[in-house]
Amino acid sequence: MRWMQQVRLYPTAAQIKRLEFMLHVTRHLYNAALQERRDAWKMRGVSVTYRQQYAELTDLRREEPGIAAVYRECQDAILHRLDLAMTAFFRRLKRGETPGYPRFRSTARWKQLEFPHGGRALKLDVHQKRVRIPGVGTIGLRKGRSIPAFGRAFMVEKNGRWYATFECHREAEPLAKTAKVVGIDRGVHVLAATSEGQLIANPQLANKHRRGVSEHACALEQATVKDSRGHCQNRADPKRIAAVQRLARAKEREANARRDWLHKVSRKIVDRFDVIGLEKLSLRSMTRSARGTVANPGRNVAAKSGLNRALLDAGLGILHTLIRQKAAWAARQVVEVEAKYSSQTCSRCGHVAAKSRRRRRFACVVCGFRVHADVNAALEIRRRAQLALRSALSSGSTWLTPQDAA
Repeated sequence: MRWMQQVRLYPTAAQIKRLEFMLHVTRHLYNAALQERRDAWKMRGVSVTYRQQYAELTDLRREEPGIAAVYRECQDAILHRLDLAMTAFFRRLKRGETPGYPRFRSTARWKQLEFPHGGRALKLDVHQKRVRIPGVGTIGLRKGRSIPAFGRAFMVEKNGRWYATFECHREAEPLAKTAKVVGIDRGVHVLAATSEGQLIANPQLANKHRRGVSEHACALEQATVKDSRGHCQNRADPKRIAAVQRLARAKEREANARRDWLHKVSRKIVDRFDVIGLEKLSLRSMTRSARGTVANPGRNVAAKSGLNRALLDAGLGILHTLIRQKAAWAARQVVEVEAKYSSQTCSRCGHVAAKSRRRRRFACVVCGFRVHADVNAALEIRRRAQLALRSALSSGSTWLTPQDAA
């Protein structure tokens, strides 16, 4: 199965300028290719294909030394990326959706160089302490875990720092069987409740890092000069750029702490259980704004905004992804079940009633079963996962494989 391994790069000032030049050229190539497609359709009703632009790029490299100085496969990847965006746009149109047309990219939205055949383009030294990038030179990297054979690779700039991301292949390493099935209920107050009664706390990292983030946000506000319409007038000011970077890094530290905690939680879950039941949560719908429109304004907008921030801060989607990834590597099974009424259903007798749940306590109005509300939901999720397993076995179908879980 495929997985991404990221390492920190330490380019020199000259190498940073070279990488920025490659970003500049590839961004302009993307925008020019998009403009060509738009103009050809508007003026002549003609669709420009990827192959046509690929041939045009070959001619352009002969005429423009600056474009020829950038590694060819990085430019090919840009044309392929644009082709995928256009294909996805028209596919969504056919489905009756209202997608946004592919946009032109600004410098702030272009931070990545792609090497489709990274194993051929990028060369690591014997000790994997340096990597040679075509057109840039040899760059030092932070030595951590060994980097296996890789396919695609990316050079990414984030908050003034550069990283190399390698797409590697990893074989599954099955863990010892535990013969345990668990249901996991994810939430805001309790990050994850297991059907065994364990409550994993939500560290609420946004609150812990709020002071530092707020200080940097205030410093950025003070360094910004606005006109009468509220538009920034000093985007290129070095003091403002430094304030932007400090704020971005403060938010990055918060995100790193959140991801580190979720990695630890998902690892403990996967190590202990053979089958893991999870709810199918639509986080996009759950975090949708309640603001409404001018004609139909929403209700309890402030409360819903606070709930949305808490949901995003908890990282429920990241936890779901990490559990699936680690389960795939460990040859565990992940069963996704419907979330409908799981918090109102008694896990003992199956009766569904909203009155059974009172805040964080669950007391069934029929059988009197009492337990923590999140633990009851986890028990119900486990019951539904077991039913799904039995149904799959009785029908003779092949159940979830590690490859499917990835």
